[in-house]
Order: sequence, then structure tokens, then C-alpha cells
Amino acid sequence: MSPTFLREQRPRTTWPAIATGALAALYILAPVLALGVRVPWPKLSDTLSAPATHDLLRVSLSAAALSTLLSTFLGTCLALWLQQLRRVSHLVRLVVYLPLALPPVVGGLALTALLGRRGLLGPALEQAGLHVSFAFPGVVAAHLFVTLPFVVVAVDSALRQLDPEVVASARGIGLSTSTILRHIILPAILPAVFTGGALAFARSLGEFGTTITFAGSLPGSTRTMPSGIYLEREVSADNAYALSAVLIGIAILTLTAAGMPLLLRRRREQAVRALQPMDPNALRAATAPLTPPHDLSVTVGDTTTTFRGGRVTAVVGPNGAGKTTLMRFISGRLQGAQTNTERVIMLSQNPGLPPTATVAQALTMVTNDPRRTEELLKAAGLQELVHVSELSGGQAAQVALLRALAARPEVLVADEPFAAMDVESAARWRHLLCISAADRTTVIVTHSRVDLTTLADDVAVMEAGEVTSQGPADRLLEQPTTRFMAELAGVNVLRGSLRGDAFAPDRDGEHWAAFPQSALHFDSTDAQHATSLSATIVADLGSSTLVDIDGQRVTVGQPARKNAPGQAVPVALDSSALTVYTRT
Repeated sequence: MSPTFLREQRPRTTWPAIATGALAALYILAPVLALGVRVPWPKLSDTLSAPATHDLLRVSLSAAALSTLLSTFLGTCLALWLQQLRRVSHLVRLVVYLPLALPPVVGGLALTALLGRRGLLGPALEQAGLHVSFAFPGVVAAHLFVTLPFVVVAVDSALRQLDPEVVASARGIGLSTSTILRHIILPAILPAVFTGGALAFARSLGEFGTTITFAGSLPGSTRTMPSGIYLEREVSADNAYALSAVLIGIAILTLTAAGMPLLLRRRREQAVRALQPMDPNALRAATAPLTPPHDLSVTVGDTTTTFRGGRVTAVVGPNGAGKTTLMRFISGRLQGAQTNTERVIMLSQNPGLPPTATVAQALTMVTNDPRRTEELLKAAGLQELVHVSELSGGQAAQVALLRALAARPEVLVADEPFAAMDVESAARWRHLLCISAADRTTVIVTHSRVDLTTLADDVAVMEAGEVTSQGPADRLLEQPTTRFMAELAGVNVLRGSLRGDAFAPDRDGEHWAAFPQSALHFDSTDAQHATSLSATIVADLGSSTLVDIDGQRVTVGQPARKNAPGQAVPVALDSSALTVYTRT
């Protein structure tokens, strides 16, 4: 089956915005077109063949090439360093932008104060035989000072747009810093590096004020095209216009080269591709850890939580309970916790796959073996997937899970790994984790009852950043200890006290009672098994009703009918359906 590519429709721009934008573009283009009218085109060849023009071009192009190489290397390194800084990064960025804000003459004076013959470093440079000011190296230094921000801004913007999870997940699966830089970061920012370098080259060609102030305008040595054009205005306007046309032509070629990566880059759209059946036994064998499983202990503050080795523990709790934070502590992404193992791989809800890689390349970064990569993809049924940028959300989630398992982790921490998958795909991967549960220690965050009933051996319930209860999944499903856990298990839970053999709701009681929604209803029942209670309508949920009993909210398995929110109504609780227990 050939893949079907899907193209997203772009939002339309209003006509006033289009008209205003066209006027702005015309304002930039009009002066250049007007200059073209004044250029003596028949004499252009004579101007180009003049020895003075050759000297101007040689100095300008040489200085532009050298300064571009330096600014590209230094600017890329500076942009990478900026990503490691925190609050100080804003201050460093202001320093980087400073040459763009300074008047060119001021920039030249600043370089003179530093590198001039009487500057701070000038005497030392002179003693070393390095003549910078009023020499060709001074031209390069002036151009570097002016062009460096263009590279930094371009690369810094690309790095800030790179999904942090891409780097975090790569580090989490064991890739070294140099490998991440070579195979993930640099391919992602390469177009920005090229664009920044091209812009720096174009800006270098037009640099005038800083150069003439610091390096002067010595023919054949420091006189560049802009300074030559400025001096030629006093002698021959035609030659000045001709030289300007040459400089504009070079600038246009440079800017065209800057845009080539975007023009030639292949646009990849999401593709509809059929997945093949999974071979769970082969995939289990190919991803099994090399060491036996062990218990995982994590200590945060004074609290220690232990997860059984060779088991799947589901971490549940309401939004904001701290589930993801706990996962980040376990994996080492957050400091401040102590664990008894370092071989932990975390899979977040964001797949974090390298955006410029193919699926096979992303997997080979982990396996370092293309043959093993091919075997893993075939066993997972993902061999039809080609490029990361073409993956749907569910496909990316499957590739990310396979990538994490390919590292053979002793401890796998996954934050809702099946949330983006369709039902059939989720069932396949859930089955794989189930049959391979004994191979490793697995901790997953979930809001799915299916995960609790079919995959989890243990459940850890979190509230307000702490694990409030933990135990076997079947017991916590039958005897939920929090209202969230009760809702997840599909039952009601009331706190209360035992009065003889009868259970009575009490917010301060020592007992808990779990019961299905069908055990609580508005209709009267056999008095032998029913306990009459008073409730207040909270909300009509359609086929059921949320009510309040003694300050505790539970669900009646019947519609509210004509009862309005806030209205007090009698309800009957079938005591024979109660499971009464104490919270442990």
C-alpha cells in the first residue's frame, strides 16, 4: 500500500495585513530599483576590469570570508553555551546584541581602545608581531565584531525552538553529550547555521563605519568596497553607482545561497502507513535487560518509596498530584532525590524523537547496530515507518517506547505511554509490557482503568506530592483509599464508622466503605438490606447523579429526574453491597 500524504491547510491573512506587508516590501525594494536606473550599465565591464576594483573586491571578499568563518564557529559555540545558562542568559544576549545597537563609529573606537596600538592589548600584540589596527587583520576584526551577532541570533533562535525533550530523552537513553551534539543538535540547527553565516557574509560586504574607524582605508590593504564607493562619490558618481551594483549583485547571490536550504529542503508531511503485526516474544527477547530486576527505592526529603522489582507499578492520582515530578526524580532529571540505581530510562508523554532523523536512525543511536535496529523494527511491526517528521502522534509514541526498550533498561519509567495510541496498538504494547514485566522494574503513570486491571501488579496512589497508599492492584481496586482511586475503579467510597454491624457515613470515621454506583439509589429497597441516608443533589450527570452525603461526594446510578442542584433528597444504600475496611 503506497503512503498517502496529508497536507495541512494554512490560515488566511486579512487583506489589510497583506496590503501593508506589500507596501513594506516595496519600500525596501524601491531604492534598490531606483539605484539600478542610475547605474551606467554599458560602462560596468570597464569598472569591473579596473585594477582598483580588483583590489577592492580582493580585500572585501577575503575579509568577508575570514570573518564569516570565524563568526560562524564562534557564534555557534556561543549560542550553544547560551542554552546552558539560566537567568544570566538574558544578560549575555544583551551583550551579543550590543554591536547591532552601537553606531558603527563607536564600535570602531571600542576596537581601537582594545586592539589599537595604544589600546589595552595593542602593545602586547605589537611585541608579538601582530599588527591589527590599520592593517588587514584589523578589517577582519572589525567585520567579526559586527557580524558575530547575526550568527548567534540565528542559531540561538533555532536552538530555542528545538524541543527540550529531544535532548532530555536522548540523554536518558544513554547517549553521550558529543553524540547528542553530532547526531541530534547539529543536524537540527544546520540550516540556521548556514543562514546565519550567509547573513554574516552579506553584512560583512557592506560594513563601512567600524572598519574605516579602526582599520582606515589604505588602498590594497584595508580599503573595502563600501569605503571605495564612498570615496568614489567625490570623483565619479558613475563609478560609485557601478561599484554599488557589483556589491548589490554579490549580496543578492549571498542571500540566495542563504535561502537555498529552505528552498531545497524536502517538505515532509504526515503519511498514512499500515503497521505490521507485532511479535511480542521476539521483541521481549531483543529488549530484555542484561541483569536481573531489583527493587527500586527513591527518597525525596524524609519519604522513601519502594517499587518492587520484576513488577509493573501504576502511579495514579489527580492532576497536579506530583506523578510526573516523581518520575523525573526517579530518572534523575530533577535533583534532590536519592535512588538505588542509575540505569533508569524515562519515557515522557512527549516522544522526544530527533526531528531530522529517520525512524531507523533514531533507533540506531541507541543500538549502534543497524542490523539489530532492523530486527527490533520488524518485531515491533514498525518497519513501514520511514521518517520521524512523517509520524502521527500514536506512531511516534510507539517508536519512542521501542527506542526506550531498545536500551535494555533495568528500570523503565513511563508517563502515560499508551495515551496517544489507538486501542489496538495500545493493547499490543500493553501485552508486551505484561509478558516482560518480570524482566525489569516498570513504573507507569496512568489514568486508565485498563492499565490497572490488565497490566499493573501494584498501584501507588499520589496526593499533594506524596504517595499516600501503595499495594497490590487488585486490593486497591476493591478497597480504594482515595476518592480519585474510587472513581478510577468505578466505585463509590465513603468514610464512616461501624455501629454494630451497620456502617454510618462519618467524615472523621476510621473505616471506609466501597460500593458500586448501583448500590446507591433514590428508590426504596428491602429494609433488611437498605440504609436510609440524606443526600444533597450536586449535579445531574445524565445517566447518574452526583450527590453529597455528610460532606462526601458519591454517585447515584440513576438520573436526578426533576431534583434540582442543592435539593435534599433521601437515598437508600444497599448494605449487602458494601466492602468495609480500614485504611492501611
